[in-house]
Amino acid sequence: MTPPQAASPAPTLYGLDAWLNFLVDKTLPIRASTRQRLLKLLQNPNSNLLSLIPVAQQDPVLCLHLTRAAQALHQSKDSQVSGVSHAIQTLGFERIQALIKEMPVLKINIHQVAHKMFYRATADSHHASTQAWSWAEQKKMNGAEELRLAALLYGFVHWMVWFYAPRHKHAYQERVYQQKQDVALAEHEVFGCTLQALGLELAKAWQLPELIQQALDHDTSPSARMLQLLHLKALGDPRLTEAKLREVSHFAQTRAFPVKLANWLALTATRGWQSPKAQRLFDIISDYLNQSKDQTLAQLHQHCALSSRLYPLPGVLTPAAELLFIPAKMEFTPGLLSAAEIAKLGPDVPEVQPVAHLQTEPAPTPSQIATANKGFRDEDFYQRTLLNLQKASRQTLTSASLMRELLKGLHQGLGLKRLALLQIQPGRKLKTVFQQGFDQHPMDNFSLDLEIPSLFKRMVEKPSFVWLTSEQREKLAPLLPASFLALEPPSGALLLSLFTKNMPLAIVYADMGADLCLEDPFFAEHFRSLCSQASQALKTLNQD
Repeated sequence: MTPPQAASPAPTLYGLDAWLNFLVDKTLPIRASTRQRLLKLLQNPNSNLLSLIPVAQQDPVLCLHLTRAAQALHQSKDSQVSGVSHAIQTLGFERIQALIKEMPVLKINIHQVAHKMFYRATADSHHASTQAWSWAEQKKMNGAEELRLAALLYGFVHWMVWFYAPRHKHAYQERVYQQKQDVALAEHEVFGCTLQALGLELAKAWQLPELIQQALDHDTSPSARMLQLLHLKALGDPRLTEAKLREVSHFAQTRAFPVKLANWLALTATRGWQSPKAQRLFDIISDYLNQSKDQTLAQLHQHCALSSRLYPLPGVLTPAAELLFIPAKMEFTPGLLSAAEIAKLGPDVPEVQPVAHLQTEPAPTPSQIATANKGFRDEDFYQRTLLNLQKASRQTLTSASLMRELLKGLHQGLGLKRLALLQIQPGRKLKTVFQQGFDQHPMDNFSLDLEIPSLFKRMVEKPSFVWLTSEQREKLAPLLPASFLALEPPSGALLLSLFTKNMPLAIVYADMGADLCLEDPFFAEHFRSLCSQASQALKTLNQD
């Protein structure tokens, strides 16, 4: 008798390539009711292609299937699917009938959180699509149906992840709602990439229409500065110059902008229509539509209700239901799977990569952490370094030698035990290029994507000094990547960003190791003083 084989362990996925390989061949189920209605229409001799459009538009997943199939036919002609109706006309009765019979179906199970959140994600996309279409009609824009389709499919990657990786979405919800972590940072921590970046790669692999790819491209997303300018323009801020107004208007006129804006609205509304972030979006949308905020809010509410009527989901919280909630602190975290539901997940559902594997040092207890003695290791050496930096010139120091001088002063003069220089690399990456005092430590290979919102992204946007005491560490936890928390000891650390010609150059990191804490301001003050002098020296070296 052959012994039973053990079940294969669930895969652990992390990083863009791993997720792309996992999802690229996957498909999503349409609603069972959608399939029944379509088959009935297809079998009716009085039906025509136009009669299929309203049914198809009520199921976002079906729209994804139809778009992919139609775009495959258009690809050889180097043309694009411009809407759901165009996709249906491209395919015709026979192809659609064959597709419907092959598509998997799913009935809503309101007792499964993953099911409900999958459908809630599709409802958010339907909401975004309805808003974008209404704006295009109001502004009399060309290609309203193309915008409608792009806004609908912009969030398809969220549908995929809720359906195929509910464990990861569970972990993501915990970080965003309970730990108050930034959305993009939480995605990067859980998935190893942003879902927008993953959506773009899937859209490319599936040859989705160009506008969807443009909208998903991070390069077309507004920077924090552009978002601020959009809001200031919406408020009619008189400080905006003509050049800035032109810059904002040019961005708002891109085809991808309403697609992004509608999805920002839909995703933000699920966390509360009354939130400050939602209010800022209302201002931007009002400016985009060139009307009062009251008019805009009335229209947004109307089209949210319209979307919920067109796409009813029994047992699932619809976007319009969010309108009825009064502002209040959320007492529960949506999208968390119960222990019983997690236990039932099969081995094909990937596991979340644990953060614990990054830990390299056992965290000492508070009683084991001693306070570093106040005082210089070598005050004369520190003062000489300070003087050298004050007198820095092209003849005496280069940027590289200046950095070495700074780090020596911090270590040999001030007495900081561990130091690292994290330099900004091409492609907006932050990477360790020098370290001292870290013995066989992963700080050597530490790197970070500066496009992901975090404390480090803020530090390279403007000169910053951060003293990570235990209290500050707790406050800044939502902005600290897990990869950094695993390296930085709970005993505290110091960070300062260096700039040259108003451009970020590097971040200096220092700590006392795991056994000595940096609670005394003596080290923070002298660390900041020496680094600030290095910043001034860099300006001197790089003067035109």
